[in-house]
Amino acid sequence: MLLGPNGHGSPFKLEYPLSHITVEIKEQFAHILINRPEDGNKLDMAMIHELIRLITSLGSDVAIKVIHLSGQGHDFSNGRLVPAPAPGVKPERKSALEIRAQVTDPILSLYAAIRQCPVPLVSSVQGVAHGLGCAVAVLCDLTLASNKARFSLPEMRSNIPPTLAISAVMHAVSPKALAHLIYSSDELSAAQALGLGMVSAVYPDDQFDQEVQAYLKTLCSRPRDVLCAVKEYLLLAPGQDHVSAARYASNLLASVLSSPT
Repeated sequence: MLLGPNGHGSPFKLEYPLSHITVEIKEQFAHILINRPEDGNKLDMAMIHELIRLITSLGSDVAIKVIHLSGQGHDFSNGRLVPAPAPGVKPERKSALEIRAQVTDPILSLYAAIRQCPVPLVSSVQGVAHGLGCAVAVLCDLTLASNKARFSLPEMRSNIPPTLAISAVMHAVSPKALAHLIYSSDELSAAQALGLGMVSAVYPDDQFDQEVQAYLKTLCSRPRDVLCAVKEYLLLAPGQDHVSAARYASNLLASVLSSPT
């Protein structure tokens, strides 16, 4: 696990151990790495809780302008890691309250942490982003993809309605396209995902790392309050009528321009 200092007086200190997540702070951005390549970077519940704490903590660090999320090795994340039952043991059926407390509420809390983090999150996707991995990648404010990246929400193959993932990506995809993605369980190329609005930009695989670093450098050249204002407006304005959205835009811009530099 790699930590700062980041050269800008960052107060961030990790106060808890991590399982398969590493974090590095350099210059003005934090890099969170999903580090479980032997399992396709699948996320278990412990990792989900770690991501929630990290994103919340890093987002409150005034020295950090951007959070970068990526996967170690060939894939971004192949979804959620579900523990296999012990041989010969029939798993007990959980109650609705237990499922919510142990599975769905933590996943929704991760989605909320990404949305509510004041600074932009940038996911860089190489290889596969399936299921929960797809939802997390698309939910980030910016999703950069290698031209070899692939996206899918395959839960219907197991007769599971992926309603949580739908809630994460429905802001980016039209209802017709999203319905097709869910019902067909088709895997999308990076170009197809870009066409649907799930991806911000696609780069050649052999140049991907350099392009991501250049993108992060450009973001970090902007003042933090400007980056935060754009994220806040993109998050909150779409739910407002056009008059309220315009007035909100005016007030937010005035607030940033009147702030000390």
